[in-house]
Amino acid sequence: MTMTITVNDSIADKVMAFLNTFPKEAVKVEQSRPWYTDEVKNRADEYRSGKMETVPHNEMWERIERQIEA
Repeated sequence: MTMTITVNDSIADKVMAFLNTFPKEAVKVEQSRPWYTDEVKNRADEYRSGKMETVPHNEMWERIERQIEA
């Protein structure tokens, strides 16, 4: 039997944990979201944690120009 279930992102981890309790051959999970969604989530979490270095927009371009000139 094939079934499509839409899961709210806020509980996706809990649903995946539940599905992982079944034997591997019992459930096949295909994520429909783009590959970059996890990367965006990881970067957002990193930003919120304060670990990500941020640079003001104008300073970023100054750094790029210095790199090009070097």
